[in-house]
Amino acid sequence: MSTLLLYKEIKALNRDQHKALKLKTDKGCEFAAGTHIVPLAGLEFFQAARSYPIVFVGEGEGLSPIALMGLKQGLNSFVDDSGQWRANTYVPAFIRRYPFVLAQSDNDGFTVCFDEAYAGWNEEEGRELFSESGENSEYLNEMIQFLQNFTAEMQRTREFVNVLQEMELLESRTLKLTHVSGETFVLKDFHAVDEERFLALGDEQVLRLNKAGFLGWVYAHLMSLGNSNLLFDHYLANRPDRTH
Repeated sequence: MSTLLLYKEIKALNRDQHKALKLKTDKGCEFAAGTHIVPLAGLEFFQAARSYPIVFVGEGEGLSPIALMGLKQGLNSFVDDSGQWRANTYVPAFIRRYPFVLAQSDNDGFTVCFDEAYAGWNEEEGRELFSESGENSEYLNEMIQFLQNFTAEMQRTREFVNVLQEMELLESRTLKLTHVSGETFVLKDFHAVDEERFLALGDEQVLRLNKAGFLGWVYAHLMSLGNSNLLFDHYLANRPDRTH
C-alpha cells in the first residue's frame, strides 16, 4: 500500500522558499473523506481496535495493516459532512501527520515534505513553520519529531508482519456481514490472523512474540474484527438511498 495516500502535490519544505508559510490547523479532516482505508502502526492497535476493524491488505512484502474506515472505496464513515472526524474515536497517526510527510533522501536521510494542495496553507494566519530568522518553529520541530516517531513505528510494524508471515499466521479471509434487517455485505480481499494456528503456536514462538511486544498486537487485531458489523450498521444508516 502506498504510504502517500491522501497526498496530491508533494513538495520538499525549504526554509528560504517557504519562510512565510503558515498552516491553519482548524480545517478538519475533509481531506480524508474519500479514504476508506488508513495504514496503521502496530503501536496504534490498542486504541484503534476500539473503533475500527484492523486487517491486513496487499501481498508479500507489501502486506500491511490498515484500519478499515468504510465499506466502499471513496467512503470514509468516520468523517462527517462538515469534514469533522467522528467524536470519541481514535484518529490514526497517518491522518494526524497530514499535510506533512518524510521522504527518504539519497544519503539515507529524510527530507520533510508537505502537500502543497492542502487548503490550510497561507501566509496570513495559522501555525508558523519558521521564525523571522529562518529557524524552525517549535511547532515544526514537534511535527518533525512526530514524523520520525511514526516512521520508526512503521518500520517496527514491518518487522511484526514479517514475523506473522514467517509463522504462517496470516490467511486470506472473506467475511459475510449480516444486518438485523436481513441485508448482507461480503468483506473480502484482506488477510487476518488465523486464530487456530495462533493458539497452536509453541511456547518458544509465543515467547518470541511476547518479547518483541507483538503478542498484544495480535490480540488487539483479533478483537477489532468485531467492529466490522458496527461499520456495516453505520453504512446502512447513513447511505444516500436509505429510507426513513
